[in-house]
Amino acid sequence: MMDFISAPLVVGMITLGIYKFFELLVCRRERLNIIEKIDPGALVDYLKNVRMGLPLNSPASNSRSGFSSWALRLGCLLAGLGLGLLVAYWTVDVSMENYYAQTAVYGGSVLCFGGLGLVVAFVVERLIDRKERA
Repeated sequence: MMDFISAPLVVGMITLGIYKFFELLVCRRERLNIIEKIDPGALVDYLKNVRMGLPLNSPASNSRSGFSSWALRLGCLLAGLGLGLLVAYWTVDVSMENYYAQTAVYGGSVLCFGGLGLVVAFVVERLIDRKERA
């Protein structure tokens, strides 16, 4: 029944592996460039803060304090996938003879609503970011 998802899943896993490999190489090069350009005095202050247990993200930094966007993204993605499966279940007629039509409806609705869930997560992150900056 769920054979339609195995091919995109394998392609997605291979693509993710290749992406992460190149990201690892690029991030390594960026970190080395940052280390070369860092001020030794700033590094000493940073290490003192780490030893004393002070929070590393100060209000002057651009990072959002106390907000994890990964949980929001994952939650919206799973909600979108669940909604997509539910819509596909309501859409597909049980007496539908064409197996490929059923798999197309399931696959299409899962991907559409999963993407919609990620778009919703993006919009919510933007709203939270604007509220924190104001």
